[in-house]
Amino acid sequence: MLKISRLTDYATMVVLFLQKDCKLESSEHIAQAVGLEIPTVSKVLKLLTKAQILSSVRGVNGGYQLERDIADISLYDVVIAIEGNTAIIECARADHLCSQEEGCDARTGWQQVNSDIKNILLNMTIKRMAELNGDSMSNLPIMIKDYV
Repeated sequence: MLKISRLTDYATMVVLFLQKDCKLESSEHIAQAVGLEIPTVSKVLKLLTKAQILSSVRGVNGGYQLERDIADISLYDVVIAIEGNTAIIECARADHLCSQEEGCDARTGWQQVNSDIKNILLNMTIKRMAELNGDSMSNLPIMIKDYV
């Protein structure tokens, strides 16, 4: 099974926390609210700010807040902010050529799988994740075909 790094999972937790009140929050308060250590949250905040998912305000009354509306932030945005431009396997990256490419019959298939996963992540917004968190899973059927 595919696995996203813990740091990306933590980043998702932070973004979902910040979407609740849409106000400036200190890194200490965010860390406490999501149950993570301050250094970990600080690293996540820095990466999310660099990716323009969050904005920061310095000073005594400063903190972090979402830069964009939650309907405009996809899970793909969060993954890329933390993981960088990744692919399911190396040959699925557009810029990667492998020494086995000539005799390989799997590359096109892996590229399609990679594209499908990317589309699922692009279509899963933070808004949708927040909605799913607040409603019974039995009331919100999710079909892969809705995202591909």
